[in-house]
Amino acid sequence: MTAAPNGAHSYDPGISPNGLFWTVPIPEDGVHVDFRAGKAVLQVTNLPVHDVFTVGNSFAGTISPVIALFDSLRIEWSGVTDVIQFSDSTDKFAGKFKENSATIQVTTTTPANACLGTHGFHFVSDTTTASHFAQIGRERNGAFFNMEDGDEEDGD
Repeated sequence: MTAAPNGAHSYDPGISPNGLFWTVPIPEDGVHVDFRAGKAVLQVTNLPVHDVFTVGNSFAGTISPVIALFDSLRIEWSGVTDVIQFSDSTDKFAGKFKENSATIQVTTTTPANACLGTHGFHFVSDTTTASHFAQIGRERNGAFFNMEDGDEEDGD
């Protein structure tokens, strides 16, 4: 993200008490995967997050986060360039991963708050921001390692 007139912005949903960080439940209808085609879409709207202004602030927890909002976030994965498949019975990990690229569109808002000294900020990404490496995949590990994969090419 580019710096705002009043400084940088870094959005994340926070760190949970058990140490899990930067994760948030997504409604099931917000994710669509066609594994056979190597395509996936993540679409969320009105997702509350924190604006902690820098990644360092997020990890350190030294500032009070400002409540912000992902007005919309859409990530699309497509264009398979490579397929990587492996199995490691020693570490009980197996997976099939499809390398591709992704496009990202995001609109986010940090509201003005006089008490916190924030002036308000609204960010809209370029029409589409593209990555040059992305990946979708299926993996099994731990207790699930010896389970049957089912049809990995079933399209879901």
